[in-house]
Amino acid sequence: MIAIGSYCRTLSRLFAVTALALSAALPQAAWAWGNEGHRVTGLVADGLLTARTRIRLNHLVPNYNLGDFANQMDVFRTALTLEIPGSDKWHYDNQPICGVKSYEAYCPNGECASSKIPLYFKVLADTKASDDARAQAAMFLVHMVGDIHQPLHAADDGDRGGNDKNVMYPGVEMPRNLHRVWDSELPKTLFRGVNEADFARQLITRYKDKEVAQWQQGEVRDWMNESHALSQKVVYGKLPEFTCGDKWPMEKVVSLPQSYVDAATEILPVQLAKAGARIAWLLNRALDPAPDAKPAADAKPAVPAPAADSKPAAAKPAGY
Repeated sequence: MIAIGSYCRTLSRLFAVTALALSAALPQAAWAWGNEGHRVTGLVADGLLTARTRIRLNHLVPNYNLGDFANQMDVFRTALTLEIPGSDKWHYDNQPICGVKSYEAYCPNGECASSKIPLYFKVLADTKASDDARAQAAMFLVHMVGDIHQPLHAADDGDRGGNDKNVMYPGVEMPRNLHRVWDSELPKTLFRGVNEADFARQLITRYKDKEVAQWQQGEVRDWMNESHALSQKVVYGKLPEFTCGDKWPMEKVVSLPQSYVDAATEILPVQLAKAGARIAWLLNRALDPAPDAKPAADAKPAVPAPAADSKPAAAKPAGY
């Protein structure tokens, strides 16, 4: 019987065997980026950490591999949902692609990614919090920040983020839902012939000098709105036969043209690089704040601050 926070700290010794077994048992269609994409975001972030952040993160999660760590919230999604009810909703914001809803309507009770990221950032930055709580917070942050850069984790058309729209992907014989295409098929097309570590290094080389500093600004809701705009412009905007307000029957299947794939794979490298840059920024701010900077917890929240007596959910002890 071990708490999830404790498990984070020993994960590096057990990850390979456990991840293989659990990933085979859990449905992958709802996972943002798939394993490959999340590993890239983690590896990009790892290349942008300060030396002090590396040391402090290694204290919390001994012998961590940020590429593998980035997948952990998906690997243990079922267990986390049992231990922290509602945590399965922390992977996305269901902001409508057509029409308008208030924040409270599409993120009820703060159960969405843009609400939880600032909350767990404060936990990670709190040196008075336990190592287990901070390790768990790091796990949530690394994964959720990656998630919100997958455009379908920032938008919805009453289709569960594209899960209820079926399409034919070029070169694939069976239909795929649109969410799975963006999670897995498009990244696989993008990475073809290049392993994740090399791809992450290429992204760092391409963007480190100028873009990374620009991306490491703003608030979580700003980042979410970027992804939402891409959903409007590309994910749904270029989808054949899509019209705002028209119901998409479950039996309907459209073929994605090569032009759709080309438009998608043009924006994916930037989204993966942004995610990694912003993961690194949050980890560095939490674990290696500048001596003259305001305390991290005093940073302007990306969403309305939680009530004074609210606390982030912590997992109860659970066996795996």
